[in-house]
Parts: sequence; structure tokens; C-alpha cells
Amino acid sequence: MSTANSSESPRRVRVLLVEDSPTERYLLKCLIGAAADLEVVGTAGDGREALALLSRLKPDVVCTDYHMPVMDGLEFILEAMRIHPCAILVLSVAVQSFQRDNIFKLLAVGALDVIAKPIGERCGIGAEQANVLIERIRAIARAPMMRQRLAAASVAPVAAPRPARVPQLVVIGASTGGPQVLYDLLAGLPKGFPVPLVCVQHISPGFIDGMLKWLECRSVLRPELASSGELPQPGRVYFAPDGSHLVLDERGRFRLQRCTRNDIHCPGVDQLMLSVADHHGDAAVGVLLSGMGRDGALGLQAMRQRGARTIVQDAVSSVVFGMPAAAIELAAAEYVLPGNQIGGMLMRLIDPNLR
Repeated sequence: MSTANSSESPRRVRVLLVEDSPTERYLLKCLIGAAADLEVVGTAGDGREALALLSRLKPDVVCTDYHMPVMDGLEFILEAMRIHPCAILVLSVAVQSFQRDNIFKLLAVGALDVIAKPIGERCGIGAEQANVLIERIRAIARAPMMRQRLAAASVAPVAAPRPARVPQLVVIGASTGGPQVLYDLLAGLPKGFPVPLVCVQHISPGFIDGMLKWLECRSVLRPELASSGELPQPGRVYFAPDGSHLVLDERGRFRLQRCTRNDIHCPGVDQLMLSVADHHGDAAVGVLLSGMGRDGALGLQAMRQRGARTIVQDAVSSVVFGMPAAAIELAAAEYVLPGNQIGGMLMRLIDPNLR
């Protein structure tokens, strides 16, 4: 009896590397190819050359530089999303924490992640960044496969009790893939949106201010960092700051809590949603967007058990379906919707007369 199938190696992640420096291209190819589960299936020196390879090579992940001759990374991503959508990671000296405009331009056109190369080093990246690069490639490679695997399974919304009160607050949790959805969601909400929105977005330290400026460019609502003791106001969008959990107290005011070593995420979505469940009960709406892990699932479950309305992003439109899937497993989701339909649902839940 043949045992060939049982001895086959797992399929490796196929990576297309786009880098204009021949030396760095060679070093990165060696670095990525050294991982047993990754395979560099092709290289290109600029975006135009990479576009010609996409359809033939069908990579799982494209790792690209930003500044390149002929066609730069931004233009390449725009064209790639049009002709052959794929998971794209940007590795560049042009995405340092202070280059926020570059970072959010890339995310807006379809990049899933960015990693900054060290400034001043002539070639290559350090060992720590090499490990980060390998892990990020693995993570975003899993995301599209997860979407395809789960898209076929229809998730029927579970009936939930109607709230006794009109919602007075919307809370949103997001991680990987979340900024793109927030960008479109906030752009679709009207200036007269009658309740506050409070958000926790997992993002690298130092990037939240840049993200708020990016969101503000498209939204008529005002995104800002929440301050301890502040009472959230209608028509404004509040975000948890770096380094602290954001919760609401019994008076409905913001309170910042110090994170501990045991916290996986800081700020955390669960902490915010659990506090809303405790102090707002059925007068709130909870939303969980694309992201890795399970943060927010328990909080959304608690909100739903108190009569709040709850929404999660669906598998097909999520970059990573981890957080929404975890909430669905706990029967925490009343509605499972594509990212581009969540804003419309919020308006119907808050006020059917909103346009």
C-alpha cells in the first residue's frame, strides 16, 4: 500500500520579493528561504516587474519595498489590488513611526502590514527584525486562506432580545485589518450621528496619532484620544491611547487603567466591552472587526447577555477572522456582516431616520 500522501510535506507559503537593491534582495531571499515553511518563488526589482509575475507565480504573500524606480510600492499595490488581489507586506525604510502618512497611505490602498527597516544600516535587517518579518509573513499568509476556508460556512445570526432602550453608545474593537474597515465605516456616518463611538484598535506603539489624522481626512466625525474623566459626547469618535486600557465607569465617564505584564493586548477590547456591559447594559451596540486572536469575544458576549446589540465582521471581508470567529463561537454575534455594511446597520440600530 502506498504511503506517499502521508509523507508529503505541508505546503510552503509562496513569497514574491520586490526590492530594487540587488544586495538586499539577495539577503532577504536567503533570510526568508531559510524558514522551512516559506519559499521565495520569485523576485522583482520594481513594481512593474512584480506585476508581470503575479498572475503566473500566484504568491501567497508579496513582500515589497516602498521607494523603487519605474513603479514604486504604492502604485504597485494599487495595480496589484486591481488585477490580482493578494496579501501584501511592505518592508521599507520609509515606514518609520514618524512617517505616518506613508504608513496609512499604504494601508488604505491594500497593504496588510508594514515593517520598518533600520535607518542607517547599509544592508539587511537585524536578527530581531528578521524574526518579526518571518512571523508577519506567516500571519498574513494565513489570513486569505482562512477567509476562503470559512467563507463557505454560512453563519446565521442568532436571535437576540430587543433592547429596552435606544442605544446611547457604540463600542468597536479591531486589530489586523481593522484600520481599513474603520476608514470606510466612519466615512459613511453622518455629521449628526447621535451617539459617541468608542474604539480600541490594536496597533504598534506610536502609531495611534497618525491613524487618527488619517481617519480624520475622510470622516465628518471627529476622531480623538479619550481622556480619563471625560464624558463621551455624541458625534465624536474616541480611541484608547497607547499603553492603557480604556473603560467606562458607573457615571459613564472614561477611565484609563494601567496595563499589566499579563495583558496580551494593551489597550484591550475585552476591558472596554466588559465595562460597557456592566454600566450601559442594553443601551449600547458592540462591534468586533477583523483581527487575530480572541480579544473582544468575551466582552461582546457579556454585552449581548445584557441585551446590547452586537455585530461582527464576516469571514469574507475580514483580513483575519480570528476575533469575529471567536465571538461567533460564544454566540456573542447578533449580526454577521461584511465590513462595508456595518455602518449602515449602526445607523438603523441607532436611528432608522438617519441618512
